[in-house]
Amino acid sequence: MSSKPAAAVQKMFFREAIARAMREEMRDNPNILILGQDVGRFGGSYREFDGLFEEFGADRVRDMPVAEAAMVGVGVGAAAAGLRPLVSITYMDFMMLGFDPLINYGAKLRYKTGGQLTAPVVVKTTAGAKGQGVAHSQCIEAWLMSVPGLRVVVPATPADAYGLLKTALRSDGPVVYVDHKRLFPVAGEVPIEEVAVPFGSARICRPGTDLTITSHSFMVRTALEAAKLLEKDGLSAEVIDLRSLAPLDMKTIVDSVGRTGRLLTLEEGQITTGVGAEVVTRVIEHLGPIRFARVGALPAPISSNRVLEAACLPDAGRVAAAARLLQSPKKLVSSC
Repeated sequence: MSSKPAAAVQKMFFREAIARAMREEMRDNPNILILGQDVGRFGGSYREFDGLFEEFGADRVRDMPVAEAAMVGVGVGAAAAGLRPLVSITYMDFMMLGFDPLINYGAKLRYKTGGQLTAPVVVKTTAGAKGQGVAHSQCIEAWLMSVPGLRVVVPATPADAYGLLKTALRSDGPVVYVDHKRLFPVAGEVPIEEVAVPFGSARICRPGTDLTITSHSFMVRTALEAAKLLEKDGLSAEVIDLRSLAPLDMKTIVDSVGRTGRLLTLEEGQITTGVGAEVVTRVIEHLGPIRFARVGALPAPISSNRVLEAACLPDAGRVAAAARLLQSPKKLVSSC
């Protein structure tokens, strides 16, 4: 019996995968345009739009003023009028300025018009800490998960940066696409063939038998490092990259926890009303009481001091320590 040949791949950086997805979709659909700060000749704050201004010009790759509320408002309005804008917000912290048009208009437009109008806008924003302090380091994707009509995706690899962005640009509803500062220089294999990654489809990136670790974005790399540490202790951790927060792929998560019996959630944001809190609650609704732990940033603003920043953020050692505590038979549930 002949095996199916492996798909041809190309190695590229995370930022290059974004640029490739944009280029392909903009060539196929003249209604797609980019709005944002430094997206034109500069090529994006993280060079994720390199070459697009030269190919598509200022009409479709538009530099905007430092006014996020106006940028998102223009993007949502243009989407309602039939275009497909991608609005680039350099720091996720400043998405809050655009919440009114995004949440009160864009996410509700389909419902308010009985499906006659939609707002196919993508708000691409960059989260995470990298030495830039309290107002440029936050991960607030958990805030957005609760908004009806809004989809939230969080790629962790160049392949998913490419595939999820293609799906987002083809979507008929508002999508928040969250990348991470520390992922832009990460390299990985991306299919040469055009492949869109569906929303609501998590990925098991390491199989295991003793516990399940769910994570997303840059923290997937931390989860994998922790799994290697646990392996030295004889513990087998299954690591799931959520990829999509709204919708969540609960089947993959529940099936995994049903096999391993333990769940550890990991995120760079806060654990209070965080992504992990939602994952744990939904798993318990399916399976009943389980052993769980939640790991996230400490409840403090992220410092621009490298030592204090590192102390606030989850690392592989902290994740592994929380996982070891889950092996104790004394407690049914735990959190940290």
